[in-house]
Amino acid sequence: MSRVPSPVMVLIFRGTHQVMSAEKRLKGAGVAMRLIPVPRHLTSDCGLAIRIPLSERERARAVLSASRLLPVSAHIPREDEGYDPGEL
Repeated sequence: MSRVPSPVMVLIFRGTHQVMSAEKRLKGAGVAMRLIPVPRHLTSDCGLAIRIPLSERERARAVLSASRLLPVSAHIPREDEGYDPGEL
């Protein structure tokens, strides 16, 4: 029996420093997140991204906005391994 993955969103930042700062802020606020390599279908200068459950979108936006660390883009994975643009 396979487990159905929960919907997620991938956040892309300008560089490694921003990703690491965003990770620290999100973890400090108790937002569920995971630091991941940037998926090959997406591009980024630093190679790191943050994955959050869609259910955490509002909390993540509040934390990152207050810290002035909003991502440059957000993406929602599709079943065919592609990505749709998303909004944090």
